[in-house]
Amino acid sequence: MNTYTRSVSYPEFNLAELGKPIIEAPDNPLNYKAVLQAGREAIHRVFETGAPAHDLLTLQTELTDFILTTWWQNADLNSSGYALVAVGGYGRGELHPSSDIDICIVIENRAEVETDEALAQWITSLWDLGLDIGHSVRTPADCEVEAASDITVITTLMESRLLCGEASLYEQMQDAIAPNNIWPSSAFYDAKMKEQRSRRTRFLTNAYLLEPNIKESTGGLRDIQMISWVCQRQFGTNDLRDLVSHELLTAEEFSLLWDGLELLWRIRYLLHHITRRREDRLLFDHQREISKAFGFVDEGNNQCIEDLMQRYYRTVMQLQRLNDILLQGVGGVISGVTAASPIEKINARFQVRNGFLEVTHEHVFRDYHPALLEIFIIFGNTPSAKTIRSNTIRLIRANLPLINHRFRTDPKVRAMFLQIFANPTKLTRKIRMMNRYGVLAAYIPAFDEIVGRMQYDLFHVYTVDEHTTRVIRNARRFAIKRHEQELPHCSYVMTRVDKPELLYLIGLFHDIAKGRGGDHSELGAVDMHDFARAHQLSEEDVSLCTWVVRQHLLMSTVAQRKDITDPSVQLEFAREVGSLRRLHYLYLLTVADIRATNPELWNSFKQTLLQSLYTACTKILKRGLQRALDDAAVINARQSHALALLDANGVQREGISNLWATFRSDYFRHSQSIEIARQTEALLNHKSSCTTLVSTRHSVSRGATEILIYTQDSPVLFAVITRAIEQLNLEVMYAKLSTTRDDHALDTFYVLESDGSVDNSAERSAIIRTAITSQLSEPPDLHEITAGRLSRQARHFDIEVEVEFDNESSNRGTEVYISAADRPGILSTIARIFVDSKLSVNSAKITTLGERIEDVFTLTLEHGGKLINEEDQERLAKRLRDEL
Repeated sequence: MNTYTRSVSYPEFNLAELGKPIIEAPDNPLNYKAVLQAGREAIHRVFETGAPAHDLLTLQTELTDFILTTWWQNADLNSSGYALVAVGGYGRGELHPSSDIDICIVIENRAEVETDEALAQWITSLWDLGLDIGHSVRTPADCEVEAASDITVITTLMESRLLCGEASLYEQMQDAIAPNNIWPSSAFYDAKMKEQRSRRTRFLTNAYLLEPNIKESTGGLRDIQMISWVCQRQFGTNDLRDLVSHELLTAEEFSLLWDGLELLWRIRYLLHHITRRREDRLLFDHQREISKAFGFVDEGNNQCIEDLMQRYYRTVMQLQRLNDILLQGVGGVISGVTAASPIEKINARFQVRNGFLEVTHEHVFRDYHPALLEIFIIFGNTPSAKTIRSNTIRLIRANLPLINHRFRTDPKVRAMFLQIFANPTKLTRKIRMMNRYGVLAAYIPAFDEIVGRMQYDLFHVYTVDEHTTRVIRNARRFAIKRHEQELPHCSYVMTRVDKPELLYLIGLFHDIAKGRGGDHSELGAVDMHDFARAHQLSEEDVSLCTWVVRQHLLMSTVAQRKDITDPSVQLEFAREVGSLRRLHYLYLLTVADIRATNPELWNSFKQTLLQSLYTACTKILKRGLQRALDDAAVINARQSHALALLDANGVQREGISNLWATFRSDYFRHSQSIEIARQTEALLNHKSSCTTLVSTRHSVSRGATEILIYTQDSPVLFAVITRAIEQLNLEVMYAKLSTTRDDHALDTFYVLESDGSVDNSAERSAIIRTAITSQLSEPPDLHEITAGRLSRQARHFDIEVEVEFDNESSNRGTEVYISAADRPGILSTIARIFVDSKLSVNSAKITTLGERIEDVFTLTLEHGGKLINEEDQERLAKRLRDEL
C-alpha cells in the first residue's frame, strides 16, 4: 500500500533547479551525490516551515526516483527489456533521509542478464551515488518462488512501484505474487499475526521501553504497516484512505491513525537528520534535541523530554488500539465469521459470539450509561469471553463523553466500579482494557494525567499507567494458586489479607499523583481518601487505604537505607506501621510495586530483605508495641538461638565462649542468629588467628552470596575488599564490618552477580576466595583506584552528588547518605576517599536505582567517635562531590 503521492510542492524544494548538475553532466557520479545532499538540505528547509512529515517522505522519494531513473537512463538500460522496480519502504514512498533504498530489477531471462556487463556495472556503481541500496535481480518466476517461501519477500514485493523500464515485466511480477497464486489472504494474515506477536515480544525488553524503536516497538510504524499489508492482501486496497471506504475504519479513527503516523514519521525524520544515519531508536542521546524541535520547553527539570515521551506513548497506545481493532475485524472477515454464528446471550445488552463479547445493538451505551462499566464486569464473569469485539470497542470510545460528573456520582455506577475489583477474575485484562479504551481516565480524571507519562531515568522503565497496571497484576498473582511458587511468602501473606480488592485499589492510586508536582504520596493519599469516601468504604477501610498510599515508600526506604537486623530499627518501623493489617497491605504493595518498576532490578536479596523486615515487624506487633523487647533482650535471644544451632552441630561450648569474648556487642546487634552460628563455626574450624580466612556460602536468609573475611584489621581493608569484589564483577548489596577486641576484622559482604543472580558453584566460590585472599596479601595502590566512565545512557542524566550526615539514627557512628551517578568502580572509589579522610566504615548498604546509587555508610573517626565537626563533614562532602 503506497503512501507516496507527487502532489506536494514547496518553493524550498525545486527539483528542476536542484537537478541541473545531473542534467548537465549525467555521466559524473559526483554530481548525483551533490544533488542528493542538496536535495536533503532543501527537504530540511521544508521541514523547518512546519510541513507535514508525509510531504517530507514524498519529497525524499521524488528526489531518489529522479536520481535512480536518470542514472538508469544514462546507462542506456531503458531499452534493455528490464524493469526497475522500487520495493518495500521505497516502494510505498516512505523514505527518510537515511532509509534503505530497496529495488528489484525484474528480468525476462536469467541467462541473458548474466552476460550483461552494463547492468552489472550499473548495480556496482550505485554505491558511488551515496545511496544505501539493497537490490535483487529476479525473473517473475523467481519472484514467485522466493515470495512463496518467505513472508518477508512477499511483503516487500507487494509494496512496489515501477520506476522505469519494461512495464509488461512488472505486470508479470505482480500477477506472479497475486493472492490467487501464492499467499492467499488467510495464510498471509496468520503468518503476519505470528510475526507481529514475535516482534512485540522481542521489543518489550527494558532497553526498548526506555528508548523505544519508532519502527518496531508496539504501536510503532510496523503496527500501521501491518494494517496496510493485511488489508491490501484481502481487499486490494492501495491507500490508507481506502480503509474508510471499506468501512474498516471510521473517519475519526482514520484521523487518529494519520495523526499518529505524522508524529512517528516526524520523530523518525529527526532521528535520521540528527544522526546522519538510519537510526530508529529514540535514544536518550536524542530525546532532548527532538523535544525542543517539537517546541517543548526545557525548564531545567527534563520536563520537555517527559512531555515529548508522554505524547509519544499516548500516540502509540492509540495506534496499538487501532491495530488491534482493524486486525480483529479483518481476521473476522477472512475467517468467515458471520451474524449466523452461535450466540451466547448474557443479558439484554451483551452477548458472546465466537469468544468475542459484544453489544446486542449499537445504542446500548446511549440507552444505559452504566453499561460502560458493566461490560467489564460481564467480561470478568464470563469464561467464554476471550476479548471484546472491535465494533463494541468503537462504541465504548464513541460514548466516553457519557462518563461525566453525573455518571461518576451515580451510586449504581460507583458500586459497579468496586465490583470490577471485588471480582478478581481477569482483573489485569479488565484494568488494561479500561485503560486502553479510555474508561479509567474518564472515570478517574486524575488518572488521565499519568497515561503515557514516563519518568526520565533508568529506574522506571514503564509509563506510570502501565506500571500501575503491572502493580495490580503482581498483587493479583499473589492470590492465584498456580503462581504461589513465584513468591511463596507473599502468597502466604495474601491469605491473611481480609479484602484483596482494597489492595488492588491501593495499587491503582499509589502513583496517581506522579508528575503533578509536590509529594506524590501525599497528593495520592488525598485522592485515595476522596475516592474511598465517595464510594462508601467503611471508615476503617478508608483509613487503611489512605495510610498505605501515603506510606507506600516507607518499607522500601527502611529496607534500603537502614540495618533491619538492628532491634531499634525494627521497633521504630513497627511503631510507624502500628497494626498487622496495615503491615500485610504495605508489604504486598511494596513487593508488587518494586517488581513493576523495573523487573531487572528485582533480585533475591531485595526479596529476603523485605521478607525479613516483615517477619521482624510481625513478631513485635504480635507481642505488642508496649511489650516490645529491649536491645539487650533481643541480643540475648539471638545468642541463645545461635547456641542451640551450634549445640546441634556438636560445637563445644568452651570454644564458643572464648571466641565470643572477642566479639563486641555490635556484632550481635547487627547479625541474625543463623549468621552468628554459621560464622562462629567457620572461625572455630579455621583455628589460626594468624592467617586470613575467606569463606563463601549461599545465604538463603539474605538471598545472596555471603563472603566472610577474618583478618588482621587495617584502615584500608574495606577499600581493598571492595576493589577485589568489583574486579570479580560482583555487586555488593550489604556489608557488615566488625572489629574484634583482639584487633581482627570480622567483615561480611553479601553480593550478587552483575546480572542479579546467585552463583553457588564450587568453581565460582573458589575464584572469589582466591581473588580476595590474593588482594589481601598484596594490597593494591589505593591511589590507582578511580571510578570508571559513565555509561552511554547515564551520561544524559544530570545527577548531582548529594551527601547527607545523620548523627542521630545510629549509635555505631555517623550515617552518611551518598547519592550519585552509578559507574564502574564507584564503591571502591568511595572507600578510598574514606581511607584518605581517616574514617572507618562500620557498615554499608548499597542500592542502585537505574542510573543512580543511593548508598548508606556508617562511619567513625580513626580512633572512634562520630563525625560531628561540621567543617570535617563539609570537607568530606566536597571530596566526594569532586571525585564522583
